[in-house]
Amino acid sequence: MSDPPRLSGGTPPPRPPSGAEIEERSDWKVVLQFFLVPLSLVFVLVSIFFGLQVMRRHRPDTASTLRSLRSYEGFMARYVGDVKRWQSGYDLSLLMRGEDARELRTILPDLVMAFREAGARGDLKLRRYLALALGHAGDPRAVEPLREGLADQDAETRLFSCYGLMRIGERSALPDLRRAVQDPDGGVRKMALFALGHLEDRNSIALLRGALEDPETDVRWNAALALAQLHDPGGASILVDLLKDSIGPADPATAGERRERAMNALRGLARLRAPEGRRALGEAIESATDPEIKEAARLALASCDAGVAGSAP
Repeated sequence: MSDPPRLSGGTPPPRPPSGAEIEERSDWKVVLQFFLVPLSLVFVLVSIFFGLQVMRRHRPDTASTLRSLRSYEGFMARYVGDVKRWQSGYDLSLLMRGEDARELRTILPDLVMAFREAGARGDLKLRRYLALALGHAGDPRAVEPLREGLADQDAETRLFSCYGLMRIGERSALPDLRRAVQDPDGGVRKMALFALGHLEDRNSIALLRGALEDPETDVRWNAALALAQLHDPGGASILVDLLKDSIGPADPATAGERRERAMNALRGLARLRAPEGRRALGEAIESATDPEIKEAARLALASCDAGVAGSAP
């Protein structure tokens, strides 16, 4: 039998695989395709499932969130430390809403210190979140730092400080909120007016009436709503105009905003029970294109007719 031909350099050509080798490779391919790959996929999915379950059971608490907010020391701290603190500040402002009152009293001194530290560092975003958290605490001890927040250069911090003082509801903060009505930022003025109405500060009626002439529309609306909260009809005509502007056909993109404005106007007019308000409510029942607004106007007018003081739809 002659020798097999050789390639250049004296190397024999590769031997073709035998039938047994081909069959063995085919078996492994079947095992890989129908067993190993599906099992690997199942393992990955089960791992993800149990990982998510563990994450659901791990509920962050205010104390640990506050610690991470004040001193993030991970190995990426140099690069993501600010972002982690901001996230912790946001998480804390949410956690404070449903936390136990005793727990809040425990961590409040550290929260106040973190708020002041953020101001000293010039960390505006964190200071804003902490102003919200102080408001959600609802503790009178948070009034003093929030008063400090009203003096910040940052308008959003002043706005959140107004909101916090309203949430706490201490009457001693009313003079600070009255001064905030003169703030150069329209958002702060709007929040201060809302707070004074919410706290039913009758000593602010003259101030609220003056705000009906504010150059910003939203501020005038809030002044009128605050007066209605105090059963003062000084802003009734503004509420009537607000209702009329909010009940016609609207772009779907702005329908929700218009509905909210209309509902606020309806609440204010129902509380006032002023003659011009009653006419506007009747017109809203006839011309409103939004069924929710139409029904709310009907209830508001019914409450006026029944003479129920202070009712709202």
